[in-house]
Amino acid sequence: MMQQQTQWDEKQLQFVAAMQRYEGGWAYLFFNKVVAWLNISLQIFLVILAVRLDVGFGWHIFAVVVAFVLADLVSGLVHLYMDHNDHYASVVGPFIAAFHLHHDTPRYTDRSIIHVYVDESGSKQWLVVFLIVFSFLFLFTATPPLLLCIGAYFAVFSSLSELSHYLCHNSQATTVRLLQRLWILLPKKHHMQHHRIDNVNYAFLNGMSDPLINWIARNYYSGYRSGTELHTALYQHNRQAHNIPLNR
Repeated sequence: MMQQQTQWDEKQLQFVAAMQRYEGGWAYLFFNKVVAWLNISLQIFLVILAVRLDVGFGWHIFAVVVAFVLADLVSGLVHLYMDHNDHYASVVGPFIAAFHLHHDTPRYTDRSIIHVYVDESGSKQWLVVFLIVFSFLFLFTATPPLLLCIGAYFAVFSSLSELSHYLCHNSQATTVRLLQRLWILLPKKHHMQHHRIDNVNYAFLNGMSDPLINWIARNYYSGYRSGTELHTALYQHNRQAHNIPLNR
């Protein structure tokens, strides 16, 4: 037990150091902005190409539905992995540490929908790689058009999943509540279980994939409350001691 506690203490120090790197300079925040604009620009580029492909309207609808399901699943799997990732001392450690603060954030800073879409797209470094690969497939290969459509729409829904998560925490608008009840957006009651119960309900877009993701989490992950959630304690203590608000 003492060995485990020592490891937690070390991780708490690493977490603080990672957040100091994230908040102490321009490099990581600038990188987020570059990622955001790359993601958005490539999304626009791929969607324009997709809608011009010679596939029928019905196949476009099919591609949208498949992309929606895949985006919900991938958002949950990435969330599951990141919630258990504690490589704070790595080059990407500051991004990992900043991600973990979402468990301490019941409400985010109010922003416009466009602002949220742009900002949160900056946290999706993996999506840049996906978009570059699919741009190459579009331009230089004979990849089936339906697959290209699914990839383009999937990229957009992947960013929209972050917006859906934000609205789940921040919005009480009638339209948003209706879309949540229809399971088009992530329902607040469903997602709040992630914050109240360890290791459940990781999906961000609408939560339809959570039964599968919960099975994966239950069988292959120990839960974040026994690990990464404890790593933020020293950072939060220092922040509260200096009366520094958590702006997210």
